[in-house]
Amino acid sequence: MAEDDKPSGPDWGRIDLNLFIPLNALLIERNVTKAAERIFVTQPAMSAALAKLRRVFDDPLLVRDGRELVLTSFAESLRVPVQQLLFSARDMLMSNQHFDPATDSRAFTIVASDYTAAVLLAPLLPRLIEEAPGVRIKIAQPRGDHVDQVRSGRCDLLFWPSHFPTPELERFPHAGLFTDDFVLVGARGMASFDRPLTEQDLATTPSVRLASITSPEETLDPITAESAPAAVATVSTFALALEMVARTDLVTTIQRRLFEQKRESLGLEEVEVAATLPSLTMTMYWHPRSERSPAHQWLRSRIRQAAAALDD
Repeated sequence: MAEDDKPSGPDWGRIDLNLFIPLNALLIERNVTKAAERIFVTQPAMSAALAKLRRVFDDPLLVRDGRELVLTSFAESLRVPVQQLLFSARDMLMSNQHFDPATDSRAFTIVASDYTAAVLLAPLLPRLIEEAPGVRIKIAQPRGDHVDQVRSGRCDLLFWPSHFPTPELERFPHAGLFTDDFVLVGARGMASFDRPLTEQDLATTPSVRLASITSPEETLDPITAESAPAAVATVSTFALALEMVARTDLVTTIQRRLFEQKRESLGLEEVEVAATLPSLTMTMYWHPRSERSPAHQWLRSRIRQAAAALDD
């Protein structure tokens, strides 16, 4: 091969593949100190790794912007490929591993609304504790970047309702878990109406609605629509909506399972409506890299069993 025909770029045969671990931490944290803490190395060690990575890629990767460090455009282009590389390596190393819930330790991050946590995950927790004392569960509220959380590995499972379709989510493995109806509720004895409420009534009845970004299971009826003129208060969780109507003459639209769980303790009652309220199917999503993970399979099976038990 002529000298001019030699491929440009780094000599991949001499690259230390261990550098991809600090590289991933730097791409996520955008901070040398935080990246070092993320993978449990010293700050000087992370600085040394960054220096090596800059030489390998012939790019600064992190540059100063005011008082902060930001990724270069090239570093931004590395974020997803590097994460996928590490996930693939992890899956390859774990492909023959066995998960014993009685003795093994594992941490899971689940993105779920307070409704899903109360109706499905809270009843499941005692069984998980008994069966897998070394397993730890972190439950986080959904945010606008829920798809990216699944894609990037920042969560192990995402619970999302199918009546809010997200085409990008449908590309991930998923499983429908349970269905639920919505009901209109108010404080017992305070939300009294002499007839079933129509859609026109709902649009003018003082209500509490759910914020669209932080509550993915918000309903689409006029009471909780973002433009509803009768919405007196907007809240970020379903539990808070129930707390507010329990203390006022407001109403809110809520999932029947959560209403049945809280009706006695909060003194709530169902308000009859002539309109058709929506229903939901709760769906569980995960990344393909977790499809064959024994620990992930175990957790998904327990969640499916808990969902099936809701109808018993």
